Amino acid sequence: MDTQTTDITAIGIGPFNLGLAALLSNKTDIKSAFLERKPEFHWHKGLLLSGTTLQVPFFADLVTMADPCHPLSYLNYLHQHDRLHQFYYYENFLIPRIEYNHYCRWAVEQLPSCHFGENVMHVSYDKNHDNFIIDSELDTGQKKQYISQNLAIGVGTRPNYPKWLKDCNHPLVKHAAEFSHLQEKLQQCQKVTVVGSGQSAAECVLALFRSLTAEQVESGASIRWITQSAGYHPMEYSKLGQECFTPSYMDYFQSIPRDKRREIAADQGLLFKGISFSTIADIYDLLYERSIGGQKPGLLLNPNCKVVSIEENDQSGWLQIKCLHTQLDQTFILETDAVIAAVGYVHDWPQWLEQFKGSILATDDNNDFIVQQDFTAQRCDQGSGKIFIQNAEIFQQGVGSPDLGIGATRNSVIINQLAKREIYRTPKSSSFQQYGIPEGAILDKQSG
Repeated sequence: MDTQTTDITAIGIGPFNLGLAALLSNKTDIKSAFLERKPEFHWHKGLLLSGTTLQVPFFADLVTMADPCHPLSYLNYLHQHDRLHQFYYYENFLIPRIEYNHYCRWAVEQLPSCHFGENVMHVSYDKNHDNFIIDSELDTGQKKQYISQNLAIGVGTRPNYPKWLKDCNHPLVKHAAEFSHLQEKLQQCQKVTVVGSGQSAAECVLALFRSLTAEQVESGASIRWITQSAGYHPMEYSKLGQECFTPSYMDYFQSIPRDKRREIAADQGLLFKGISFSTIADIYDLLYERSIGGQKPGLLLNPNCKVVSIEENDQSGWLQIKCLHTQLDQTFILETDAVIAAVGYVHDWPQWLEQFKGSILATDDNNDFIVQQDFTAQRCDQGSGKIFIQNAEIFQQGVGSPDLGIGATRNSVIINQLAKREIYRTPKSSSFQQYGIPEGAILDKQSG
């Protein structure tokens, strides 16, 4: 068995751990390995749709917010591909999602520490030597082992499957994560229903609506967009509103008691779950144009509709979606050929990490890991090795946790801990707002 000793082994290679690999690439005194079970890097492959962009400025690349001069910056990527002048006249901070994916794949090619097609089978802790033992297996069947002082968990999320989606095995009832693979088939359907209220749902709707011809609509074809929400609302995109995605807000959020954090996080959905103004505008403008002269535009919008179940009618061949109107409290049936469920993602912690709870990692009253301000999971034993958690649930670190713009700063904090000195400068202030007690305020000694 091939055995390798590292200072840190990272499990999962999404943008956050890839950024960590990039920032470590010119720090040769820190030995690292990055493991990913998938054969190659792709960022949300099923949603790499034409015309879609990142929802954050291009500065949120792998390295720039930590090291603007790093050779793996997005601007250097453009320079190396002779696209810098074209980007100059592109005049857009929000870059095509397809190009962001291509940029990440370009970075991967220059990072020998990243190993794809390598599935982590088990991780254990060696108490006697105070290190972690990572057992992995390559696609070829070859087994490898890493002995590491620290871990970085970046396994990301998996598609959310509500019961009504799990219970339906129809080939045209799929999560939005598979949308691009089904797009051609969906365009041949008479009726397609998209479920969801966020950006992914809107992008699926817009892609289908754009491809729908007047002739198809005249023959009865349509796209239906249903959501449990009361409407199709935009995400927060004002300049001050965006400051909740800064390191300053993340630091403040960590000072709030954990139970209060959960309560706050539950009420922050529209900060990141809504739809971009531009996508809403594109859909509305297309609706307006295609309804001129009283024509049916071919897109039906139905808010307040909660999906209860989906069944196939053997006689008609239609899929029947049973819904509850949440405000009128009435159930009804919608018929369709296909359903795309843009119902989000959930964290998918590996079983070996769950087994660390109670013996190695401390948990709270909800049996969740306790992710600290330095992005480490709090240990309950006497071990010194650190387990860094990339993109923990938002109640742990705030709404900025899954935001690409926070990744380089978080990785700076991680690297500085590994090196036991400041390798990368971290911002002392990153927002104009003071989220805690105002400077100069006099505390009321009677208020708890």
